[in-house]
Amino acid sequence: MKFKVEKMMCSGCTSTVKAKLEALAGVTAVRVDLASGTAEVEGTIIPQQVIDTLQAAGYPTRLQSA
Repeated sequence: MKFKVEKMMCSGCTSTVKAKLEALAGVTAVRVDLASGTAEVEGTIIPQQVIDTLQAAGYPTRLQSA
């Protein structure tokens, strides 16, 4: 699944986003791209879990593609 993640401004932001996503149960791989403002998540996870987790961390997020 690919998500659009807003307010990522630096490599520290991408590290935070990656760590938050990797901590979710069912996630097997995470790729975060600062330039495109996206995060790709692999595994068995509900998209809303990703959205809720990142929004709670201050990064407005929406599903870009499943």
